[in-house]
Amino acid sequence: MPLISVIVPVYKVEKYLHRCIDSVLAQTFTDFELWLVDDGSPDSCPEICDEYARRDRRISVIHKENGGLSSARNAALDRATGKYVSFVDSDDYITADALQTLYSALTETDSDIAVGNMMSIDESGNISEFYIPAAGRTLLEGDEILSTLNQPCACNRLYKSEIFRSLRFPEGRLYEDVFIYHKILAQTKRMVLTGKTDYYYLIRSDSIMHSEYDIRFTDIVFAVKERYEWLDSVGQKELANEARMFVYSRVAAAYANLDAAIPENRKKLQEIRDIYISCYRVLMNDRSIGIKQRIRLFLLRYLPHIHTKLFGKNMPVSLG
Repeated sequence: MPLISVIVPVYKVEKYLHRCIDSVLAQTFTDFELWLVDDGSPDSCPEICDEYARRDRRISVIHKENGGLSSARNAALDRATGKYVSFVDSDDYITADALQTLYSALTETDSDIAVGNMMSIDESGNISEFYIPAAGRTLLEGDEILSTLNQPCACNRLYKSEIFRSLRFPEGRLYEDVFIYHKILAQTKRMVLTGKTDYYYLIRSDSIMHSEYDIRFTDIVFAVKERYEWLDSVGQKELANEARMFVYSRVAAAYANLDAAIPENRKKLQEIRDIYISCYRVLMNDRSIGIKQRIRLFLLRYLPHIHTKLFGKNMPVSLG
């Protein structure tokens, strides 16, 4: 039984897949299994996966109908046998010492999760900082782990597999990492930040997350609703209200970008409006919120079209 299960969902990434797989196979830590999940990819990705599997016995391939990123990750989680699990997206890549760094940090500190630093790289090869939670190895315990809520990416981490014993990614949703991350933290007593860069995240111009506003972007409202409800349940009022403020910004963005004359949009706007109203009632009782922000909250609650005219379509997107 391998120590680490590496899970790579694969869909329409033939341009990047070789780099991703090669980066995993080049690891200095060799006691791992690699799950390549072909999520019904219509290009040459299925053949690429099978060819790698023929060349390396550590690789297993799952071919399935397209179901999205969560479905692909879940398919591998159902079969993975490692004591630890790590996720790598198929257009990204990791450094040769990534698994060793994460494994050493996790086991030496008896942590539940190890987190590395991330860099972003665009299609021209330009690299910049993406998520740098620590400059050196740092141990987080108890409420300290909540500081990582601002970057709920499932990748660039090594987890004890027992965290996913009864936990799966939500299928049919965008922002799957936001939906699940607080549930992961609920099972985490200790987390270690390695302070080392081991993951390179590709920013693609054709990615849905970098395209024009889509009705599916409203999924973030439902994800963050689950987050603030959990934060309320563990007595984290301040963080819960920060999440409610984020709901405000995303509902405002939806009103600014979706045509309410379209029945599907109108229905979705009503759903997220109901969530916002519940946030509004709590936020207006929060004395830390200033008068200018209260005016904005009021306008979105009662005069959303005026809010859009005054503040436009560009709303904050950070979860921090």
